[in-house]
Amino acid sequence: MITRPPLQFKKTVTIVFVVLFSAIGIQSSYADYYPTGIQQNVSEQTLRNNGWTLFYEQTYGTQIGNSTTAIRPSGQYVILTGKAVGSSTLPILAAAPTAQVFTETVVNTPQLLNGTYWYYTLNAIPDFRANLGSIGFAPTGTVNQNWADVQDLNTDPLRLSWHLHANFGVDGGYRLGTLNLNDSTSYLKQVWTWNGPESSRKSSNLTFKESLYDSDKLSDPDGQLRITIDAIDAKYGYLIK
Repeated sequence: MITRPPLQFKKTVTIVFVVLFSAIGIQSSYADYYPTGIQQNVSEQTLRNNGWTLFYEQTYGTQIGNSTTAIRPSGQYVILTGKAVGSSTLPILAAAPTAQVFTETVVNTPQLLNGTYWYYTLNAIPDFRANLGSIGFAPTGTVNQNWADVQDLNTDPLRLSWHLHANFGVDGGYRLGTLNLNDSTSYLKQVWTWNGPESSRKSSNLTFKESLYDSDKLSDPDGQLRITIDAIDAKYGYLIK
């Protein structure tokens, strides 16, 4: 005859294993978000939950200028995106290493970074009397930097392009997908930054118990599992955080 261990014993063994994994840094609540390729309809909360910080936010009608100081974060990775004012959903975004995104490219010659074609051109019209460049991304290597990228403006929802210029009567737009947003105060340009998985883990404000509750997928109909977690947290939680 096989004697089955009592439910409380199985739960205690389970929580001990969870504690051991947590103690060596394996916590499933840290789901780092560094997507490859252009993403659509991402919640801002997804970025915040995974260590990303909002670095820059201005309307599409706000000029950046031909210096990218205002939009260039010091973090290791960067996301360019945009959204409607009042919304928390980002229609399109792309992520890549900051240093590479802000490496200057030749007009209409984007570089492939993390599954997306990026360009950063300070003067798209050489020998013109003003610097008329742009920064942005596209799903293919075909872009048309007529100041900003106008390729497939009415049909391609996966392109983002912002003007970089020296006050030459050009507004702060330009596009978010198929939307022409020159002078728009109804849409925002956003830059997010992140220093990588180690940084997001160290900067987490979750306690051990909160982290475990957030990732707990086990059945606990009688509440004994959480009682055990509370007991362990009270005694050892400060060592596990």
